[in-house]
Amino acid sequence: MEATETALPDDALAGIFGRLPAHTLAACRGVCKAWRAVVDARGLLLPHVLPHAVRGIFINYTDYPRPGLFFARPSSARPAGTIDGNLGYLPASTSSDISVLDHCNGLLLYGDTRELYVVNPATRQWERLPVLPDASEYLAYLVFDPAVSLHYEVVMVPRVPEKPRHLLRLGDVPERLNGASTAGLTIEALYPTRQAPPSSWWEGELEDPCRLMEWPPPSCALHVFSSVKKRWEQRSFVREGRAVGTIEDARLDSFPWMYLGPRRRYAVYWGGALYVHCQGAFVMRLPMAGPRYQVIDTPIGIEEGKRGRSYLGRSEKGIYFATFYDYYLLRVWILDESRGEIKWELRHDIDLESSALWAALHKNNRQRIDGPWILDEDNMNNAAPKPYFDWDSDDDNILDYEDKDEYEEAYIYLLGFHPYKEIVFLMASYIGIAYHLNSSKVQYLGKLYPKDYDLSSVRGVHESFPYTPCLVGELLGTIQ
Repeated sequence: MEATETALPDDALAGIFGRLPAHTLAACRGVCKAWRAVVDARGLLLPHVLPHAVRGIFINYTDYPRPGLFFARPSSARPAGTIDGNLGYLPASTSSDISVLDHCNGLLLYGDTRELYVVNPATRQWERLPVLPDASEYLAYLVFDPAVSLHYEVVMVPRVPEKPRHLLRLGDVPERLNGASTAGLTIEALYPTRQAPPSSWWEGELEDPCRLMEWPPPSCALHVFSSVKKRWEQRSFVREGRAVGTIEDARLDSFPWMYLGPRRRYAVYWGGALYVHCQGAFVMRLPMAGPRYQVIDTPIGIEEGKRGRSYLGRSEKGIYFATFYDYYLLRVWILDESRGEIKWELRHDIDLESSALWAALHKNNRQRIDGPWILDEDNMNNAAPKPYFDWDSDDDNILDYEDKDEYEEAYIYLLGFHPYKEIVFLMASYIGIAYHLNSSKVQYLGKLYPKDYDLSSVRGVHESFPYTPCLVGELLGTIQ
């Protein structure tokens, strides 16, 4: 082979290689040094190994005994490997709070305050991070861009300090909750996590030294884990511009229990900065190179946020923010940073009540179908092989408009944005839908109700993360 490897000019070889599927191209790269040089010099494999398509959605359900489920098209016969939606290759955990915490360009952040894993579901590689003693005071987010570096970082962003509370003894129930409805109460009120020491039981209102402090603070030290250094370090940031208010103001921005969450807010890594949707109706923009961070007001205020369900995500043109109001009205903004100032521009204002969304519900009710996407409740990738088909985000399962029935209702959740096209993923009455923002096309994806999930008023989605596979990265653990 070495005697004939230069028989064709490099440009001709590159033209041929560029027409090959990923697994064939990878095999050709291993034939000889000259072919490897042609493939690597032109980055021919990068479009295949870097994130470029939505493979499914990881979903954490409210009050569900399992950490989360993967919603996707079955693919046990996929040539480049399968996705174990249950992450069954990770060490067993005794925690009941473990779940998917974040997703960034093909890597997942998985765990809770006591154990954190960074996982690549496409390669089944993972790393467990060192324990951070005060992790419960922070929210963890993932930073990873394989087009720039194969290394990742995990950033701990401070939570809003909680109001001190009396410590409840085992079996004690606050009088205001004894026999009363919990509708409309915030998650913070139902699940207090920081309480006063026993010496202050029932001695009236506790001192709250933090309530009038500025939020976010003028300066803050974030814990950052680097996959290069393999340790946690502190990284200091100074606020640029004004605060949005006080800690007492930010505490008002709690999700009502009746809306089921999410308990966490989302973040996006874009252009070297981490954008975090924070309690207090603002986005914190953290340039990872530091040392200053910016505060960006969200397009909706605290009261509007309580009435709607919002989502910060990445889509075709950058950072997007979406919210529902009045049940079926969807608004989508895009963050414009192009003219030396940062502002939100309203991009879409959509009435889903007059869309083909209802056709998806009718299709489900008529046919009782399951698919083409399904929840990976039983690790479907270990089942008998099925033909593999990529999801066509333009043409699969397009639905025609159907009128809404007179008494028909649907509670709609935002599941996330397609990162490369202006498509938003929705759940309407536990039916998965892809809605095209520019054309108003509606695609039916499949059922989203777990088989062992009891129907009640506290059921729903906590968090959801559209997943884009990545076949490169630097993780230590490997599962065969």
